[in-house]
Amino acid sequence: MKTLGVIGGMGPQASIRFLELVIQRCIKEFGVVDNNEFPHILLSNLPAPDIIANRENEGEARRMLAEEGRKLEGAGVDFLVMTCNSMHILSDSCTNAVSIPFLSIIDTVVNKALTEERKSVGLLGTMTTMTSDLYMAPLQDAGIEVVIPPSQERERVVRCILNVIAGRASDKDVQALQEIIRGLQEGSAEAVILGCTELPLLINQSLSEIPVLDSLELLAEASCEEIFR
Repeated sequence: MKTLGVIGGMGPQASIRFLELVIQRCIKEFGVVDNNEFPHILLSNLPAPDIIANRENEGEARRMLAEEGRKLEGAGVDFLVMTCNSMHILSDSCTNAVSIPFLSIIDTVVNKALTEERKSVGLLGTMTTMTSDLYMAPLQDAGIEVVIPPSQERERVVRCILNVIAGRASDKDVQALQEIIRGLQEGSAEAVILGCTELPLLINQSLSEIPVLDSLELLAEASCEEIFR
């Protein structure tokens, strides 16, 4: 059984949910209750600077990611994941600093969309995630059309994310996301990527008319497969 290293803390609520998802999947798929072999997981709650609001802090964020990756590798983890979609823009800072594998949340989601043979997907996340090549490039390279909300709706998505991080999310945020997803569906999206790990704390499959690709849940599934490989 491999030891998993988690670079989390961006934000902390998503990191906690990730651990819960990993444990739940290990119980369901690998029967760890019977043999009490729960996975060894080291979580770093990294207070990295907000590079989304201020890219001037990018150098410090890169330094922190590299240092934290080395710390986790030195502590004996066999592979790394990072529970923030947007911070994957700087993931090379971590991968270049370590010699162990890095399991990308972006690759995991793109592979799922390919497996499900999606021709067009909606994308929700931070402003950076929705407008950069972070998801756009690999999805388009895979022949999958990407549908994003119009400008004002993108701002609504970001407000919902910030409300979750601040602990003041409400039913209004849920309703806003439902409206935005319906708009993506009308724009030809066959499924929607929850490309920010705070979004599943507001919206899930039961609240969406089209399939939901929960990036954090998919990363947890892929992590469990790697742990027991």
